[in-house]
Amino acid sequence: MKITFRTFATFREVIGAREMELTLPPGEKIRDLLENLCNTHPGLREHLFDAAGQIKPYILILKNGRSITSLQQLDTVIDEGDVIAVFPPVAGG
Repeated sequence: MKITFRTFATFREVIGAREMELTLPPGEKIRDLLENLCNTHPGLREHLFDAAGQIKPYILILKNGRSITSLQQLDTVIDEGDVIAVFPPVAGG
């Protein structure tokens, strides 16, 4: 199945792209997607995960514009055509 993966700010720099079209096996979960991306993009893991292997609390991950915290978090299943977006912390003044 094909999905769109979007990154912003720091994540864009680490991955080297603003948007990627990815082909995933059916039943892939957010956790699987992120793990595979961390394995292929050195430095990404430190930005996403804490020492216990959990997503850092200030990282926002969206599936089709909806936060995965309101879904099944890292166990959220990805479906054909989904758009997964990852946002780093944002500060402003």
